[in-house]
Amino acid sequence: MSFKLEDLPYQRQAIDAVLRLFDGQQRHYFDLHLASDCYPNRLDLTRREIVANVEKIAAENGISHGEANVCIEPDYCIEMETGTGKTLVYLRTIYELCREYGFTKFIILVPSVPIREGVLDTIESFRPQLERLYSIPLHAFEYDSKKLTKVKRFIEGTDLQVMVMTTHSFSADDNIINRPDRDDSPDGYSYWQALGKVRPVLIMDEPQEGMDTDNLRPRLNALDPVARLRYSATHKIVRNLIYRLTPFEAYNQRLVKKIEVLSVAEINDEATLKIELVEIQTGKGAPKAKLKAWRQMASGFKFAETKWLKDGDSLEEATGNLSYREFKIAHIRAQGLRGGGAMVKFHNGIELTPQTVAGDIKGIFRQQLYWLCYRHFEKVEKLKPQGIKPLSLIFIDRVANYMDADGLIKVLFLEEFPRAYRDLYQKDPPAGFVQDVQAYYFAKTSTGEFTDSENSMAKQREIYDEILRDKEALLAFDNPRQFIFSHSALGVGWDNPNVFNIATLNQTFSDIKKRQEIGRGLRICRDQTGRRVYDPDTTPEGEEINLLTVIPNESYHTFVTQYQSELRQHIPTRH
Repeated sequence: MSFKLEDLPYQRQAIDAVLRLFDGQQRHYFDLHLASDCYPNRLDLTRREIVANVEKIAAENGISHGEANVCIEPDYCIEMETGTGKTLVYLRTIYELCREYGFTKFIILVPSVPIREGVLDTIESFRPQLERLYSIPLHAFEYDSKKLTKVKRFIEGTDLQVMVMTTHSFSADDNIINRPDRDDSPDGYSYWQALGKVRPVLIMDEPQEGMDTDNLRPRLNALDPVARLRYSATHKIVRNLIYRLTPFEAYNQRLVKKIEVLSVAEINDEATLKIELVEIQTGKGAPKAKLKAWRQMASGFKFAETKWLKDGDSLEEATGNLSYREFKIAHIRAQGLRGGGAMVKFHNGIELTPQTVAGDIKGIFRQQLYWLCYRHFEKVEKLKPQGIKPLSLIFIDRVANYMDADGLIKVLFLEEFPRAYRDLYQKDPPAGFVQDVQAYYFAKTSTGEFTDSENSMAKQREIYDEILRDKEALLAFDNPRQFIFSHSALGVGWDNPNVFNIATLNQTFSDIKKRQEIGRGLRICRDQTGRRVYDPDTTPEGEEINLLTVIPNESYHTFVTQYQSELRQHIPTRH
């Protein structure tokens, strides 16, 4: 299987936004008759001329001057919703910048190994199609401190060169790339200093993941780049925003999967997990109650105390959180002399008492895994006739909970998988099937423990390659892997178009992190030929092929409900 290249209008718009940054720039050609140890990118435009281009591009793309945060710095933001193909967009942008202006030196900077491997996999998957499209050969390679001859060729070569590297490879003074006066160093420079002579174009993939620290900023400035192109769905720092594809636009244009939330909370889970009774105040008038709930604040959702509430008050209004829409206070009872305990009762029947404690985590995990498996099997039956193999992704709270023989999540999965299988198929699963379908992204350390740290993972290539490098292979029907377990390493940057279900058996409180994890399953799916499969406009609600099922903990439920609400605010009501 190989993924097929498509020429999608929104991707074309993102590419053009970057190309137009350099309107007025003449295309340069290298004079190969002049021997040189360095062939740099040449930029004739001043920064002020580029700023003028930024203002025009942003305005034409519907971005106000304030939203764009236009400034003289050579940082240019491209905001694309997760799952819409930003990696392929910037790869095509590289080819077109080379063709239009003669830029040939590009560094793709990534924050982690999983993202690096995803980029390298995308390059290899699409290289033949891109080279046929542009008639430009590409020399792309992964930076390796043991293979500095590739870096030297990058500096000295005249062909289109792309180096992919992580931030960890140059973030410390003692990194090999930062050491001057090595026997093989170029003219006594460190390799990093020598890279600064070629004025590369920097592609910053997920720059919010640590690329704007006090340590890295001066190191990146030292490269004197022609431009820093910043690609993300969740920018923390916005400078010169020239293109934006919002979640609503991606949803409305059917560029990503729809999301459904499958709540598996036990009875009264709303009380045990999401709301706590803090105090009841008595005195003049009716009793009032102070609760603890998930509140929408400027910095995101926080589990915090409410103001004093009375009968008839809406918890949704008190918290700014629409997950509590059905929670309107029906009655508040203080501690009674006749033995009646303090209580808050809602119109939906939920009751809170001071003894309310956190819910049964084991029971919640069990329900999440059962419904993940059941929903997965349903989608297998629905999608197989169309040549589509679904995958499910499970984010766990602790690595040991899956990798230990008696790990809670491992045990629960082994129990709930066959139960869900029997409930759907009315028979036992084939022998060994439950073991065969599992894949995980963890490695064993020298101390015998398991981790998903980058250094450990890189040493265990069979796991590393199967999950990160063989994206197409995972989608083949003859590959038994269907359920992928991860802690955090796959939460950013990695994705697979056929992730149809995500269960979150962890505690994630950052809105950005939640959005990134859900983003692992937003891509439009592909069939066995590698082609995207889209839903027709006439597809009934809930019958879509491209439907991502999220089976969340309570904080995820809050987030996804809010996310869906933001979309609905811009979508006409169906009649």
